[in-house]
Amino acid sequence: MTAPTRYAEALLTGMLGTFGLDVEYVRAEKNTLYHLDDSGAEVPVLDLVGGWGSLMLGHNHPEITAYAKELLDTGWPVHSQHSAHPVADRVGAVLNGILAREFPGAEPYSVIFANSGAEAVEAAVKHCEFDRALRVKSLFEEIEWHAGTALTAVRAGTAALPDDTSLLPGDVPAPATADEFQALLGAVAAHNMGRAATSPVFFALERAFHGKLVGSTQFTYNPLFRAAFATLGPAVRFVPPNDAAAFEKAVAEERVTVLDVEVADGRVTLVERAFPVVAGLIVEPIQGEGGIQELTGEFAARVRRICDEIQCPVVVDEIQTGMGRTGKFFASSHIGLLGDYYLLGKSLGGGIGKTSAMLVRQSRYRPEFELVHSSTFAKDGFSTAIALRTLELLEAEDGAAYDRAAERGERILAMLRELAREFPDVVADVRGKGLLIGFEFADQSQASSPVIREKALAGLLVFQLGSYLQLAHRIRTGPTASVPTMLRIEPSIHISDEEIAQLRTGLTEVCRILRHQDALPLVLPLTGAAQARSPRAEIRDFRPAAGEAVAPAEPAARKAGLVSYPLTPDLLREFDPSLADLDDERLLAYARRSELLRDLPACTPVRFDSPQGTSVELTVYPLLVSQEQLREYQVLGQTFLIGLDLDRRVRAAKADGCDSVGLGFGLGAVSGHGRALRVSGVTVSTGSALAVGSALAAVRGAADERFGGLDGLTLAVVGGGGHIGSALGAIGAGQASRIVLVGSGRAGSAERLRAAERRIYQEAWARIAAGGELAGIPAALAAEPLVAGWLAEGRAGDEPSGEAIAAYLDEAYPANPFVVATDDLLSVRNAQVVFSAHSSPVPVLDEKLLADGAVLCDMSFFGTGAESATVISREDLRYVRGGVLSVPERGILLRGFGASPGAGELSAGAAEAITLALSGSDGTMGNGPLTRERVDAIVDLAKQHGFETIST
Repeated sequence: MTAPTRYAEALLTGMLGTFGLDVEYVRAEKNTLYHLDDSGAEVPVLDLVGGWGSLMLGHNHPEITAYAKELLDTGWPVHSQHSAHPVADRVGAVLNGILAREFPGAEPYSVIFANSGAEAVEAAVKHCEFDRALRVKSLFEEIEWHAGTALTAVRAGTAALPDDTSLLPGDVPAPATADEFQALLGAVAAHNMGRAATSPVFFALERAFHGKLVGSTQFTYNPLFRAAFATLGPAVRFVPPNDAAAFEKAVAEERVTVLDVEVADGRVTLVERAFPVVAGLIVEPIQGEGGIQELTGEFAARVRRICDEIQCPVVVDEIQTGMGRTGKFFASSHIGLLGDYYLLGKSLGGGIGKTSAMLVRQSRYRPEFELVHSSTFAKDGFSTAIALRTLELLEAEDGAAYDRAAERGERILAMLRELAREFPDVVADVRGKGLLIGFEFADQSQASSPVIREKALAGLLVFQLGSYLQLAHRIRTGPTASVPTMLRIEPSIHISDEEIAQLRTGLTEVCRILRHQDALPLVLPLTGAAQARSPRAEIRDFRPAAGEAVAPAEPAARKAGLVSYPLTPDLLREFDPSLADLDDERLLAYARRSELLRDLPACTPVRFDSPQGTSVELTVYPLLVSQEQLREYQVLGQTFLIGLDLDRRVRAAKADGCDSVGLGFGLGAVSGHGRALRVSGVTVSTGSALAVGSALAAVRGAADERFGGLDGLTLAVVGGGGHIGSALGAIGAGQASRIVLVGSGRAGSAERLRAAERRIYQEAWARIAAGGELAGIPAALAAEPLVAGWLAEGRAGDEPSGEAIAAYLDEAYPANPFVVATDDLLSVRNAQVVFSAHSSPVPVLDEKLLADGAVLCDMSFFGTGAESATVISREDLRYVRGGVLSVPERGILLRGFGASPGAGELSAGAAEAITLALSGSDGTMGNGPLTRERVDAIVDLAKQHGFETIST
């Protein structure tokens, strides 16, 4: 069945699907979400995400849902803009009552409603700047008044002229007359106007998260969310949390002054006045997305004093921390931080309404702001009424909900701290207050399990762990936006002891998995076998033994990389031994599910030392893509997706310091043989030249043994229209008497075969025109009247001639005696030598297609060995692997990922990348047409550095 097309955030949904989190929930209550299994039965999931903090009272609180139904059933107006809103006033009254209780002596606050937390942030920023602009206006009006008063006094003789003008830039003489003083006042005004153009600056804290709208994202510290939009919003400076000295220093650096005049003791004096350039400071009392980090009381007190001194408003973002989640309505009350602004949202809507609020201290509030700021859906009748009922429930029984949040939070934190003591090697920290909790794992970027290490390096470990918790233990957790090793836990106040115990069971298993580096339990639920029996019940220990650590080798002179695909389940098992018990079907299902996250960790580098005295480290950069997926990309014309993978991995290799990067078996074909990759500063090699050279050498050795050489033989190339296949045909024609080029039969195959045929003729003519001893097809063509005539005429060897020779042969012979271009595999029956250079992920040759005693050189797209089954029942056949070189007495790589076909062997792609790095090549030898000269040169260069072609 074809999956439905997704239109709503398809990439995000796809990423969730990678971890099995793309679940459609059908019902919710308290801390439980329900989805349906394949039989249609409800599956309960403990929800500890809690709507990212929006569900203080849980899903679908019965009193709130009943009240919502009542509002709708009675026709309560939702949209009645430009009318009285007494319910909104009642919300404001309740909030002011809470403020007065938690901050005794606090003055009243006015309320502006919004639709979401991010919009409340934007409203606060907008009001801060509106207030600052009005303060600037008042300041300049005051300065203007002072100037007029001083000028009047000077003209009246009641004030002496100023005798110090040093505050003005430049060498400005003191005025001697009233007119000169008036000119001086003009200079002061001009100076002030220049300072008035200073842009405002806001302050926020490092690790902060305040939203992702154009304005609010400027205050979110994580560059991932902010960098692309930095030029669209206000200037924001970030300072370290709990470092008041750093904030004070930054404020001093932003200080701007303007000039004023005052009359004191009968004389006019120039004085400096502070210009209000700092528009505001926004803080979260506990940074939720920043990793559940609390501000200290000392920091809060000192920041409050600094801000009071410069008249900078303090905006307290309680969108996630407020509404009682930490045991008090305002988390800032724990540290005594009284804000000029408060922002509320999330749980203010009771889990149903979408509403938020900005509270502003009335002595700072600008009523005229209401004329320049509005929102169609803010303060709507339904959401505001729900907010009021939510507040009433929280305040009921003298705030019993707050006490419950504190008690439940302490119960969870105590359990998590016990786990941390039990697994100190796995758990880095437990932080939080009330029901805003973070469980931080130790860094796994050096994990011995590649699966675990890969997710850690990608910043996705908590997604993988959350996936396991949800699929295996029915527990839903979430990450924090800026701490990739932390699970965030935000249940409602209704979380029970049984649910806490369920969380402990799940997290205990997670800790055991990480301690023992056993990735199978993490991968199994993502193989489509969540309900199936596990191949083993216990978590096994896959940590390396203490003695397995290898002393680091001397740094090599150069670095090379190889981008390769692990193409089979066996290679995945070799990659991560903890997956050994998973069958092929499950491993392939895991690879398919991981389609959006294909990068696997780079393999441990292996050092190669050249007889020439140079050295190189080779690092393999594997990709999690199966043969079946690659085949689908080919069939669907989506090989560009592989090209994107290659570009990304080549850039990763460059960032690691690689001088050259090779592409694994067949990957050059999807990247224009490396030309489509636009990565400067690194040589990209497809390995094609060395693959062709090594294959020809292997075949020549086998042909010498069997036939005394290639002379007089028919040589067939399956995949003859491809980049490598056409080169094999053109170079092989120099010895063989007949070439058979076999295509795939797919679209464009005939054109590619014709081009390969004409290439053979063109290169044959070039050899003929160059003179010297000839063999194979060039020798036969030289006797043809057309070619003999060209020789007599002195025709140049580089003159286009392939098309003319092909036309001549078509007319002269009923069947071409030199080159056969066909899509028919039966044509290989007459060949004594067969190259398998096709791009199919499955074998295409059958034992019945091969002539008696034939030599088969296997260099298929997906690596050597693809056609090995063909010769099992044919002892008369000679089977050799192409594209493989021996590395005597050198390091042995993992066999997987197309780097090392066997002990002491390397693929041509890896060997060519190493050769180019050892040689300090500028890239010219690794790219370009596969000519005989280039192939011979790279083979010779590889030999100089210790590589040998093989004939087995």
